Amino acid sequence: MISTQKIRDNFSRSAGHYEKYAGFQAKLAQELLEEVVGAGYKANEILDIGCGTGWLLGQLKRFLPQSRLYGLDISLEMARQARAKIGGVLAADAVFLPFKDKSLDLVLSNAVYQWVPLLEAAFKDAHRILKPGGCFMFNCFGGKTLRELRQCFGIERNFLPPADFIREALGRSEFSSPEFKVKDYIRNFDNLADILSWLKYIGVNRLNQHHGLLTPARLAKADHFYRSNFRGNGQVYASFEVITVKACRDSTMCCPY
Repeated sequence: MISTQKIRDNFSRSAGHYEKYAGFQAKLAQELLEEVVGAGYKANEILDIGCGTGWLLGQLKRFLPQSRLYGLDISLEMARQARAKIGGVLAADAVFLPFKDKSLDLVLSNAVYQWVPLLEAAFKDAHRILKPGGCFMFNCFGGKTLRELRQCFGIERNFLPPADFIREALGRSEFSSPEFKVKDYIRNFDNLADILSWLKYIGVNRLNQHHGLLTPARLAKADHFYRSNFRGNGQVYASFEVITVKACRDSTMCCPY
């Protein structure tokens, strides 16, 4: 498990250039946006948990101008970036949401909960702040993400939560009839160094904590292994397991998803 401080530091360092490299995360945020706008759901109060630099908040402001929007991120630098797009952004932890009970209509989160160590507590707090009939909608990366990279370096320990762990934590969090989907995405890169650079630029440089892992000789050997085993159409590829959840706060009153 990665410490909260490590996550905060990594994303704070990447805040200034995050949007330039986070195209895949923006694609997932776009899918969330299309679900909300396409359903025609008119929420008065919306929160984006782990809002990053505020891309999703900016789009919500455009498509739902009548809604009051709030965002929070564990990184102060990310929160500052988002605050330039909308005013109501705080630096806060997803496990301790600074909102009153039953105060929000819609809680969203994009590519965040894989970094939250206390998932069940975080889900329960999201449930707490939703109004009756409110909706909780998020995506996150599952444990099969970057499995090629782990195989390449012989890393057995996985710091991302498996899909079943997320499902079980959600099941203990009082939400009604959650809809749980798992989908694999493939992203192409020029080579292994391209993958590692991308991870660093978006704040995910966990690999650098493995002492001696990225020596030139080890990196060259790993690159050869990666190109030999995970290559197609002239590029190497990486897999991303994306878990998408839609859940209602209550069983009798449910959001229109």
